[in-house]
Amino acid sequence: MTHRAVEESRLKPVRGSSGGGARWLDGRVLTGAAGFVIVVLFGALWMMMRPAPLPRRAAEFPSPAKLDARIASAQDRLRSDPQDLSALVELGTSLFERGKGDYIDAINVLEQARDLGALDPRIFYCLGIMYQEEGLYPYALTEYQRFLRHYPEDKEIRLLAAKLDYRLGLFDAATKEYERLKFQTPGDPVVEENLGLSLWGDKKLARARTAFQSLKDAGGDFSRRAEFYLGQLALQDGRAAEAADHFALCGLAESSLPGIPDERAYAAMAQAEQALGRWAPALDAWKKVLKAAPRDPKARAGERECSRRLAAEARRAKKKRR
Repeated sequence: MTHRAVEESRLKPVRGSSGGGARWLDGRVLTGAAGFVIVVLFGALWMMMRPAPLPRRAAEFPSPAKLDARIASAQDRLRSDPQDLSALVELGTSLFERGKGDYIDAINVLEQARDLGALDPRIFYCLGIMYQEEGLYPYALTEYQRFLRHYPEDKEIRLLAAKLDYRLGLFDAATKEYERLKFQTPGDPVVEENLGLSLWGDKKLARARTAFQSLKDAGGDFSRRAEFYLGQLALQDGRAAEAADHFALCGLAESSLPGIPDERAYAAMAQAEQALGRWAPALDAWKKVLKAAPRDPKARAGERECSRRLAAEARRAKKKRR
């Protein structure tokens, strides 16, 4: 709001019941106007004091020289006051931005700032990323949740939190996160795919199938993976023919499936073909599993079984020809 508008709201006279110009100011108007001005001023102050968005990609980070200068400045301030919260945050975030080699030091500094009561959301963002990089997934998830209390619509961090929920086996929590993301950004195939996987993990199979059917509309590798997931669900239910049809549609016979390990993709295909007694394509699929994972015991057993069956069929065919 402009200064002029504030002044008008504060000084505008209120007309009395006589209809003439008012010669007094209504106390309620003054109180309301003052309250309004206070809200405006505090809102402006909050915007000025709010921390600048933290760079999230290497290309956005300051140059090494600027980072070194920021680190040196923060260290100088901490020599005078070891509990200077803003200096601790500055030092910790700068160490984070300098790269993975400084993560341990950055974690120590930012943990100290947090423990002393600092509430700068950049602390939670940086700690979450670094804990995740170090494999400390429950701690990373806690920091992401703290960050999201400040920025609940931050898609990147909500995706990371949902991914950690899934990794930790918290499928119901992951499902809720992806449902919120789907509402926030409808039509996002990454969200739809992960929602389907979370529902599957939570044993909500009908809803998982619905998500994967929707994912097919995204086309490309998303559509191929959707067919694969639907095939796995069918195989899990004992519907081998339906599973084989889905695996055929996802093009596994022609090429690997990006995002799905070869040993997993071709093992599913081999099991479906084997259940249908189609030994040649099953053997070919088991060989692809062994190429990706040479010591896989199930693949070795499957290869032997398919080879045995094919040899028996060849012997029977030979006898018939005689």
